Parts: sequence; C-alpha cells; structure tokens
Amino acid sequence: MAISSMIIQPKPDSINAVSQALSGMSGVTVHSVTPKQEIIVVVEAASLQLVNEVARTLEVIPGVLGVFPTYITTADEKENEIN
Repeated sequence: MAISSMIIQPKPDSINAVSQALSGMSGVTVHSVTPKQEIIVVVEAASLQLVNEVARTLEVIPGVLGVFPTYITTADEKENEIN
C-alpha cells in the first residue's frame, strides 16, 4: 500500500469544482482547503506507480494549476503483523 499527501493548487474560481471532482475519485480523500485556497488530499493506492498515475490524473482536472506531493510512504500490512 502506498500513501501520499498532496497539495492541489486550483484556479481561484475553480475551488468548488475541483474539490467535487477530487471527492468523486476512488482512493482520494479531500482533507481541507487552506487559507491560501490550496486543497489538501491523501491518495491511497496499491503501489507507488499507481500513486503516480493518480497524480497525473489530478493534474488534468479542469481548473487544476498544479499537484504537489508533500509526503509519500509505503506500508506492507504483513510487516506490521504481530506474531
């Protein structure tokens, strides 16, 4: 499992439309909108490659000026099991 936090920079007049588009995407959770009108999201996917593909998809949402990953990690649930 790969998890990434990203900042989405929308055009000022597109914040609501971009937020709605993000909310409808599988594996994407919208957490907040900052005072600077940036949208904070968390992306969960099966691999880092899929996180990258999601980021590329986010870039082409109408009204999005940029997508900026701020944190990326991978977690293997089997590694976290207690024996």
